[in-house]
Amino acid sequence: MKALLDFLEPHGLVLMGLVALAGWLWRSRSTLKAAFASALALLAALVLCTPFSSWLIATLERPWPPLKVAEVEPFDVVICLGGGMEPSRVEPAGLKLKGGADRMICTIELLRQGKARALVLGGGGYRFHDGQGSEADAVKAWITAWQLTTVPVHSLGICADTHDEAVKMAGLAAEQSWKRIALVTSASHMTRAKATFEKAGVPVTAVPCNYGSQQMRQELPYWIKTPDVNGYAYFEAWMHEVIGMWVYRWRGWL
Repeated sequence: MKALLDFLEPHGLVLMGLVALAGWLWRSRSTLKAAFASALALLAALVLCTPFSSWLIATLERPWPPLKVAEVEPFDVVICLGGGMEPSRVEPAGLKLKGGADRMICTIELLRQGKARALVLGGGGYRFHDGQGSEADAVKAWITAWQLTTVPVHSLGICADTHDEAVKMAGLAAEQSWKRIALVTSASHMTRAKATFEKAGVPVTAVPCNYGSQQMRQELPYWIKTPDVNGYAYFEAWMHEVIGMWVYRWRGWL
């Protein structure tokens, strides 16, 4: 029954629709259109029904194995990039967790083990009806209210992107005379993030987390399965990083 429901959900219907369209076009002898529809159906099947998209994410994560936190010397500061939480005016804690929330958990664990003497928070802005909210400011307020650390906590305010976080961090690091800096972000994002920070003049030690691929999480994958919407999420995350690298190189940020 669950397998049937997988095909009746939007991602399953899209796959079946592409297969049906390709079949109809082949019967209509519209060869070029049929070949295009078949290619789309094959891509959708690879993404939704196989470990293909998880493997793509693994290619980004594999260069960044987990750091053995207990073995590293304390850092002057740890910076946690945004993307894990967003400010909320309806949630009791004032925050809503997102897909990158592991970044904050990893950062708090570093602080719990005494591995950083200060914390910097990055993050974007979120539009409300009457203005913008800052992810970094909201997370700082939550950390302070819950008394999660005793080290100084700095907010970078609203940042447009990773490059903006790097530029603001460069100024703050110079002001505070920080030398040993830990960078916490998703493993799939680490290649672009680390290169961006170092281009901005901020040498960092990578602390990757938020592993998404089945391969890096050591999860045994199904080689063939019913359509799984997580495949789209993996594929989108991979494309986001690949295109992001192109754009950052073009802008001279790497």
